[in-house]
Amino acid sequence: MGNNDSRRKAASLRQRQIRSKAVAFAAGGEQPAFVADVMLGRLAKWLRIAGSAQEGRILLSRDTRLLVRKSVRRFIFLESEKVQTQLRQVFQSVHTASFPGVLVRCLSCNEMLEEMHREEVRDRVPPYVYKTQTQFKGCSKCGRIFWPGTHRRSVLRVLEELLPAEESGIGSEESE
Repeated sequence: MGNNDSRRKAASLRQRQIRSKAVAFAAGGEQPAFVADVMLGRLAKWLRIAGSAQEGRILLSRDTRLLVRKSVRRFIFLESEKVQTQLRQVFQSVHTASFPGVLVRCLSCNEMLEEMHREEVRDRVPPYVYKTQTQFKGCSKCGRIFWPGTHRRSVLRVLEELLPAEESGIGSEESE
C-alpha cells in the first residue's frame, strides 16, 4: 500500500470518528455563534455578513486531526471546500431559518457596525462614494467604513439562495 493510500485511509478513519462524536444542534433557541479555524477564512467572512455573533461559539473546521485530537464538544465538521456549500451545511446544522441581521458586523473584526453621518466619513471614503452614497456604517474597533455598494445585491442573492425563499429573513434589514 502506497503512502497516498495510507493517508486517505487515515483521513477516512478520522472523518468517521468525527461524525460519531458530532452532536446535533437543536432547532430554535438562541442565535448560534461560531469560531472558524484558520483554514476557513472565506467562510468566516460570510458568517459575519450573515450577522453571526462572536461569543458562545461552535467550532467550524475541516481539520480532521484537530477534531479527533482535541476534546471539542460543539463543532461542525465541514466536508466541502466550497464556501457556499459550507455555509449551507452550517445553516442546516444549526437549523437557521432566517438571518437576524445581514451586514451588521464588521467583515474584518466582527464588531457591530454603527450608523455614521455622511459628513463624518467625507475624508474617509473615496470622493465618488461620498458623492453617490447616503448611508454609511463604521466599525469603532478597526475604523473601517461600509456603504451599500453594488456588491450588496449579489451578497443578498447568495444568502437568499441558501435558505428557502419564504424563510430567508432578508428584507426588512436591507437598508444597512
